[in-house]
Amino acid sequence: MQAWNRRWALGALVLGPAALSACGGNSEASSGQATLRLLNASNGYGSLDLTIDDASANSAIGYGSAGAYVAASSDGVTTALTANGSITALTSASRTLTADTAYTLVAYGWAGALKTALIEENIAAADSGKAKLMVTHLASDAGTLDVYLTGSDETLDGATATASGVAGGASVGFVSLSAGTYRLRVTGSGDKSDLRLDVSGLVLGSTQVGTLLLVPAGLQASTGAAVNGGVLVSGVLALQTGSVTALRNAQSRVRVVAAVSGNGRVTASVAGTALASAAVSPTIGNYGLVSGGTVAVLLGVNGNPVAVADQALPAGGDYTLLVWGDAAAPQLTLIGDDNRLPAVSSNAKIRLVHGVAGLPSALTLTADFSAVAASIGQGQASAYASVTGSSAMRLDVTSPLSTTPLYALADASIGAKGLYTLFMLGDAATPMPALRKER
Repeated sequence: MQAWNRRWALGALVLGPAALSACGGNSEASSGQATLRLLNASNGYGSLDLTIDDASANSAIGYGSAGAYVAASSDGVTTALTANGSITALTSASRTLTADTAYTLVAYGWAGALKTALIEENIAAADSGKAKLMVTHLASDAGTLDVYLTGSDETLDGATATASGVAGGASVGFVSLSAGTYRLRVTGSGDKSDLRLDVSGLVLGSTQVGTLLLVPAGLQASTGAAVNGGVLVSGVLALQTGSVTALRNAQSRVRVVAAVSGNGRVTASVAGTALASAAVSPTIGNYGLVSGGTVAVLLGVNGNPVAVADQALPAGGDYTLLVWGDAAAPQLTLIGDDNRLPAVSSNAKIRLVHGVAGLPSALTLTADFSAVAASIGQGQASAYASVTGSSAMRLDVTSPLSTTPLYALADASIGAKGLYTLFMLGDAATPMPALRKER
């Protein structure tokens, strides 16, 4: 594999209203005009519409698909994106296009934070039997990533990354590859065991030029709530003035927190994947990859099976299974973990999880004497609160049943751009706090 050109964020990739020079082919525009289409790579919007100078251009474009190319003036146009059927613009920009050139406008990002990148499709075709591929990282919350393209049965042990150290907002390419069908795996940078995406069937044909877009995993749920894990990614392969293929992540990340009374031992498997084996309470397990969807959970406490309903774990998300309460009658709470990084660089995110056995009263967390999580019931988690990062933050957890804090820390290091969970575990007589830095 030969990387014959490498472009980074300040060169090829400029997010928002500016242009991204990437892959493409010959334009079908008439002389003096450009052509433009919309590609929906946003997990927050099931269907998007594109207008050019207030005229409908593409309509009802679903995730992982693109509309037809339409003519656009090379003298300058205004593009706007709306949710399908809406008249309220989610994002708009003035753009200057080059005549006789095709463009793909990529929509990506979370619900409420839609962004765009423009692919200028002007790269010459690859040689016969070869393909050219650029990798573009549009899932900044996932951190820096490595991308591997291998045969379907190959391990990563001896594999060399097709694109390594790809930072959020950056592109790497073009890479020259033999035409064929590949297994795509994406990992955390420098760590082959930190798998973020594993999908087969990425097809690159002879002479083709393509852009592999790395986007946040998870789609808008049927309830209207988005899956916001922030760590796993999906892929979208856009071929030059050609087809678009969604390479969806079918997995989720799940961990088990054992928090039953009397140092009870918790064993749990999710979708056939063992995540806890006689874990002594209180224990906070590590995330493991499982098949996403509605899955079976097998749970045991102190060697006794516990009947548990199937759990809905939409693919692409991060989840905590909190096993809590009396070891003789344990309960299970599924917590969705929003592990996206703080939007403001000087801020951190923090939340409270109440897993104290035998303490039914609600708990409140304050940071520097301001409440950030109030009245969190037993077996529940608060939403993340945004706080200004500090190397000496005062944290207090209080209960209305006690005149003194259950937990007080005068110099907690809550770093900017970090995510933290304060787990309150143990038994009512001896609560055990655990401040966990998630990212």
